[in-house]
Amino acid sequence: MVMKCIFSADIDAGEAKVVANALDVAMQWFESKRRQNFLVLEWFPRPENIRYRDAITQMDEAIYKLIQERRNSEEKTNDLLTMLMEAKDEQTLQQMDDKLLRDEVATLMLAGHETTANTLSWTWMLLAQNPGVREKLESELNQVLQGKLPTLEDLGQLVYTQQIIKESMRLYPPVPLMGREAAVDTQIGDYEIPQGMAIMISQWVMHRHPKYFENPEAFQPERWTQEFEKQLPKGVYIPFGNGPRICIGKGFAQMEAALLLATIAQRFQIDLLPGYPIVPQPSITLRPENGLKVQLKQILTFHGMWKRGLVRDS
Repeated sequence: MVMKCIFSADIDAGEAKVVANALDVAMQWFESKRRQNFLVLEWFPRPENIRYRDAITQMDEAIYKLIQERRNSEEKTNDLLTMLMEAKDEQTLQQMDDKLLRDEVATLMLAGHETTANTLSWTWMLLAQNPGVREKLESELNQVLQGKLPTLEDLGQLVYTQQIIKESMRLYPPVPLMGREAAVDTQIGDYEIPQGMAIMISQWVMHRHPKYFENPEAFQPERWTQEFEKQLPKGVYIPFGNGPRICIGKGFAQMEAALLLATIAQRFQIDLLPGYPIVPQPSITLRPENGLKVQLKQILTFHGMWKRGLVRDS
């Protein structure tokens, strides 16, 4: 979906797989470097460094190929790649070269794929752990959609579905930590912050603060009423960051996650396999370190009645 938004045309499944694999290897590489306090240099021929370089090389080949095909094409498209290629520097009026385009595209792919995938993973885990919430979700989907695929027009009625996504991102923010640089000398509480100092802000900690969230460790989608959101101070709930550098894909990601949740939850009940350890891995993004092991049960609807049948283990 992300690649189609960036490049508009149908992307070859092989190219999409190459990019997805490269992003996954890059995330694993970053986490291994973090655990080593970044003391091992990237060029050192360790196995994880070799896998990382090979994956990035393959991803670059795929991205540069798509960029070159677009430059050679006379077809006019209305996608993100075209917007980036037509953008000009405000001062020099120069357009992006292929290297800069590659960097922008790779960033958009990482931000657009990794975060939404992780959000949905944590959401399925939370739903499996809270069957009462899952039943309320099923009831809303049955009432609003009546078995049809959800569309953008249905989102206004899928209130509880969207509350589930918001609550999932509160407990398991897609990005658990972000950095900012102090623009001027300032003071935060008892701490003096000089200009240029790097500040780390933890969404994980902020989202679980008992001052702002009653019963903060509990999964309670019902808390996300309009009144509740209006009274939250700015900077308390920041799964997409905040300020001038807030995630550009915020609206798209919220829409995408809700529609995917509604689509899949109509067809499958997803239960966790007992005994499998789930360990949050706080890297650039927050993902289950060893993934999730689940059991899928197919859901069939007949005139508003829900019926389940075991499909398979996955």
